[in-house]
Amino acid sequence: MSNQLVKVNKYSKKIKLLSVYSRIETNISILVRPMVAKMLANVAEQLPNNLQLQVDGGYRTPNTQRILWNNRTKELGVNKAKDLVANPGSETSGHLVGGAVDVSLLDLNGKEINLSEPFKRYYDEQKLYSKKITKRAQKLRLILYKAMLSAGFAPHDNEYWHFSYGDKRWADFYNKKVIYKIIKNPNKYYYPLFTRIFIKISRKTHQVINKTFKIKTNY
Repeated sequence: MSNQLVKVNKYSKKIKLLSVYSRIETNISILVRPMVAKMLANVAEQLPNNLQLQVDGGYRTPNTQRILWNNRTKELGVNKAKDLVANPGSETSGHLVGGAVDVSLLDLNGKEINLSEPFKRYYDEQKLYSKKITKRAQKLRLILYKAMLSAGFAPHDNEYWHFSYGDKRWADFYNKKVIYKIIKNPNKYYYPLFTRIFIKISRKTHQVINKTFKIKTNY
């Protein structure tokens, strides 16, 4: 099986990308397996005309997954963290094989829609169904869910925004064999060193500004 990864919007310019300031993986662009990109293009085409598909994350390097796990456990505690992040010490995340994506919805003006409204952060109410969110948010979650499943993705029981194809979660959901394995030599997909340094500095500056002026963000 090829280790090829492509940009998530390779097959559709209708797919929008989360700002690099807010992404989990910053060393590379948002990348996925070619089939995943094609399936997402189908989702983008099938959504209602007043909605746009945004991809918040795709492939992650093992190092990024470890950092994310460590940060989430410090922030939320192990019990909460394990519902949101795959523990790199005990399981292989679909993000590590390039088969998983985190997605959200935008309105026609390109503004992200809060699918956890009235909560500020998406992971405050992470399961698909919740009596604590607004009827509008619940309706939009289901629109996204149905569109992703109709394209062939498998859902995540604890994360309404996470869908995958070709990984173990997908294989278990559809009773099929795993297609993808962990990507070898991910460094070949890295941005040039100068670009990576610039992104990290810009990202940190962005976070400081948000904290200083108490700007609420979803990430």
